[in-house]
Formats: sequence, structure tokens, C-alpha cells
Amino acid sequence: MMIRQFIFAVFLLICFPATQKVWAQETCEKHSAEILPFLTNSLNSNEFDKIEPLLNTLQASCGVTEFGQRLRILLLIIEKKNSSTEIERYINNQLDKTFVQRLDAADRDDFASQYEQNKEKYNFYPLRHPLDNLIKIRAKALLSSGNYTLNNDERDILHLFADTDTPENGQADQDYTQDAERPLTPPKTYGNRSKSKLGYVPLVGVMSPLGGSNKIFGSNVTFGFMLMSSLERKFIFEGGFKVRINSNDRNIDYNYEGSNVTVNSSATGFIGGAVGYKIFDNEKCILIPKGIIGIDITDTGITESIYSDGYYDPDGYYYEGGYNDRMVTINNVHLGLGFASLFQMKNKKYVGIELGYHYAPYDASSKVLTLIQSNYGSVEVFFRF
Repeated sequence: MMIRQFIFAVFLLICFPATQKVWAQETCEKHSAEILPFLTNSLNSNEFDKIEPLLNTLQASCGVTEFGQRLRILLLIIEKKNSSTEIERYINNQLDKTFVQRLDAADRDDFASQYEQNKEKYNFYPLRHPLDNLIKIRAKALLSSGNYTLNNDERDILHLFADTDTPENGQADQDYTQDAERPLTPPKTYGNRSKSKLGYVPLVGVMSPLGGSNKIFGSNVTFGFMLMSSLERKFIFEGGFKVRINSNDRNIDYNYEGSNVTVNSSATGFIGGAVGYKIFDNEKCILIPKGIIGIDITDTGITESIYSDGYYDPDGYYYEGGYNDRMVTINNVHLGLGFASLFQMKNKKYVGIELGYHYAPYDASSKVLTLIQSNYGSVEVFFRF
């Protein structure tokens, strides 16, 4: 009997928290659906005195939410009250990052399905809700108003709420001079949507051999396009392609179908990527050493015709065979090390420069009869959008 009672008690201990959590979620969703229209109407009509009780009711059901805390901070600034405690709570709970993720999700075409699949993640507050736009408009109005004297924290948080660029450091100097005892610390960063998103990276540079007497490939121009992962994480991943124009090169002896022929390459393509680790980041400058791996595909100038047989597709249609042209290429592994420096521009995008070392054994194939230098250095300039 005692064993059965013990098992029943354990069962209750396991089930009760789960049941309580489900009940709390249902209560939060229900109260959010009821309160959000009143919050929206009150802010739209500037009836600020009605908002605080609604936020308190919402917090009792859902705890501290990002949008509730955002609205609370906005009201304190509008009413010229001390907002430092609520701003500190907002940052300590990393609600700034939550808000940036919300903005990114709202930018997606499938934002509606994103919300339906992750209601709890968004505090049962639909993406692209009219309240978001009202807060954004009020934040922009506060930033441009001459009736408010904003401190640096208030100014930065309003720029986040308004989804605009933060002011340059020099614009805040007069606020610091008014309080000489305040320590000069770097301004807080509440999020950078450009930094957190996938980056599109066009680049141009020069690749040149490092030493050696067998310099078949000289100094040549490269260009390319890469995709770069979020800069908010320590590990940075890249992938894409590069093309080197072999305008400064010499002929290569190549074994083609048993015969020794002389070829000349017009271009080399690189397909691959890199893994980097961010060792320094002060927003304005980011330093990333990286490892590079990929495949080089070097044109030989030879084109051969390959015959393919006819075939029937699954629906029974017959496709005639024939000859197709195919480029003959030299393919080899491409390994390297790089060091990238990124500098933030005024529009929050980045311009960068990368120094690289590359090991590319073009003569590793038995068909390449000429010794070719394997060690190269590169300099690239790139933009991250």
C-alpha cells in the first residue's frame, strides 16, 4: 500500500508542474489576446494613463515580456520619468536581442506561419502587430523632439525601438560635459540587425605566388561572391565562389589522351568556404582569423565532345543522344589561412580587407607535366551587406 502511495505521489510531482505550465501558457495567450487591442487603442489615442494598469495585468499573467517592457520604457520617457531601472532590466534580460530577432522574423515573407509555429517564443504577440509600428513612430518622434532632454541610454534605446542608426559618439559629447563625474564608457549597443543577419559579400583582390622559380601563375586579379553568417556569434562561416583571371601566366605541359600538349589557362575558379573565429569586436572594428578549404577548377583551354546515348524518361518520352561539349579542367584541393579586418560604415554595413595564404597544388594531377608553384598570397577588399 505504501509503495502505491509513493508511486502516486511521484506521479503528481511530475504531472503537476507540466499541467501548471500549460495552464500558465493558456492564461497568458488568453490575456494577451484581450489586452493587446486596448494597448494599441490607448497608445494610438495618447491615453497613456490607461496603459500602465493594462501592462501590470499582462505582466501578472505572462511575466516580463519584451513588448511590455518596450512599451513601459517608452511611456516613462514620454512622461519624463526616470527610465534607467526599466532600461537596465530590458538589457539584463537580453530583451534587446529578442527584439532584434523579432524584427528579423517580421521581415520574412512567411512571418505569419513563423508566428503560428512559435507563439510562445513571441509572447503570444503577433509579428507585424500595429502596436509595433505605433511604438516605432513614438520613438522617432521623441528622438526628433526639442521638448525632451534625453540621456545617452534613452537615446540609444529609442534608436533601437525606432529601428534607426544610433548617433555618432561626437553627438553625445555635450551630454557628457554636463556631468563631468560620469565615467567615460563606450556607448551601449542594443542590437545591429545588419550584423545579426546573413551577410552578402562581394569582393575583389590580387593573388600572387610566394617565392619559388616555377611561377606559372603570376600576380592576377580575383573577384567573387561569398555568404557570411551572423557576426554576433564567435564562430563565423563563409561559403561561395571566387574567380581568378589568369592574364599573367605561362603555358603548361599537359597530358591529354596520351599526348603531350601545351595549354594556357584563362581562369581559375574556387568553390568552397572558410571557418573563422572572432577574436575582437568593438562594433566599429572586427578581427577574424580563419581557415580556408575548397576546390580549384583551372581552365586548360581544351574543349572535348562527349557522346551520350538516348534514353527514355519515367513518362516514356524518348530523348535522342548526341555530342555535348565539355571543358577539360585541372582540379585540385585549395587550403589556406586568412585574417580579415571589418570596419563598420555609417549605414551599419561593413567594409573589410583580408590577407591570405593559400596552398594550391595544381601539379598534383599526373596529367600536369609542368612544375607549378603551390604557395600563394592574397589581398582582398570586400563589402558586407
